[in-house]
Amino acid sequence: MKKTMFAAIAVVSTVVQAVGRPAPSPALKARLQDGPEVIGIVHWGLNTYTDREWGFGNEDPAMLNPANFDADQIVQACKAGGIGGLVIVAKHHDGFCLWPTKTTEHNITKSPFRGGQGDYVREMEQACRKAGLKFGVYVSPWDRNSEHYATEKYVEIFNAQLKELLGGDYGEVFEMWFDGANGGTGWYGGANERRNIGKDYYRFGEVMQMVRALQPGITVFGGGNYGDFRWPGNERGLLDGDSRATIVAPDDPAYRGLLNIGTPEGVCFRACESDFPQRNGWFYHEKERGTTKSAAYLMKLYLSSVGNAGTMDIGVAPNKDGVLDADDVRSLAGFGAIRREFFAHEVTDGGKFNVIVMSEDISKGEQVDAWEFVADGKTLFSGKSIGVKRIRVLESPMSAESCEVRVLKDGGDLQGVSFKLYLADPELVTTVLAATTESGETDTAKWMTAP
Repeated sequence: MKKTMFAAIAVVSTVVQAVGRPAPSPALKARLQDGPEVIGIVHWGLNTYTDREWGFGNEDPAMLNPANFDADQIVQACKAGGIGGLVIVAKHHDGFCLWPTKTTEHNITKSPFRGGQGDYVREMEQACRKAGLKFGVYVSPWDRNSEHYATEKYVEIFNAQLKELLGGDYGEVFEMWFDGANGGTGWYGGANERRNIGKDYYRFGEVMQMVRALQPGITVFGGGNYGDFRWPGNERGLLDGDSRATIVAPDDPAYRGLLNIGTPEGVCFRACESDFPQRNGWFYHEKERGTTKSAAYLMKLYLSSVGNAGTMDIGVAPNKDGVLDADDVRSLAGFGAIRREFFAHEVTDGGKFNVIVMSEDISKGEQVDAWEFVADGKTLFSGKSIGVKRIRVLESPMSAESCEVRVLKDGGDLQGVSFKLYLADPELVTTVLAATTESGETDTAKWMTAP
């Protein structure tokens, strides 16, 4: 048995010969170590006005006419929630481009927004810079408006759109988001038909080379076999208690079954980005008033996502006026406050604690395969993976003269494991652990707490 011992809070680690586990790319390693660990993805556009999640492609741009669009209000609300970066949906499946692109007439200049001179992406980018948030973009590969979709001509158009957004006019882009929805029915310039595409239609290998050449520090969600972040198989913010970034290749038949948990036998390092909407849907819908997730429940999802070696991606949806509703603003602000409180009081002197944050040096990949957290000889928690961050919470505070993480099994190149202890308000902890959605969903996980 190999042990990683802690005297007080100091770590003594073991280093042995490497055996070649997959490690994160330099850009992904920097992102996971330095953040942001909580981001947001902003859905606003024609779907906001048609009350749809997916537009068909024949929507009238004249609908995009918000009364009081305010990028600063949206971004500041996200900042108050502790969100460190925003991915802006620049084009959804309906093909409507929310910047003045030269690639299609179906864009924001054909709407009344800012008198036909507007650039929603630019306003959001500038608001992010002013607030100190990182700026990212989402561009749907699927385009239900383009008459050229499913032809080589559209691939050229798609690449040109990426170059417009990533080529420097909008500054540094920290994350590029590619959705997995591709091909099916659409307007397609009036054809009103179903169009299917081949496996490598977009030639993502070439796309990724271009994306990274334009933005060397970027991380990519999706993108076939070439991305940095993977979808965890649900849009509820939930990761398995032993979830890890190491996984088989995306074109491996076993990939989909391992999306949420990964495997130590994997051949690539693709961290989970745990995405979910703040309300029930990704776009704003008046009928979904009252479904905003509570601040306490957002914190519970933080423990499930970031607390299981992933990142957290909250879907925020400005309304028809072009701002976030008051319920959503309050929820974000409350989440930011709870998260700060959880980690405000570090325990370094043997005092009481109820929050444990463990971390593994991932420079040589995720090496830990079995661990236990022991306090005064008693095992409080155990698991298989640690990764960049693993958070566990006690239902009641306790004190201990000695604490340690014991690494029971590893991949042969353990770089070091560390931990920190915190004391959060016990009543607040109880509220978070008991939080549910408006429909009564609890998603209580056995791994999260110990008595």
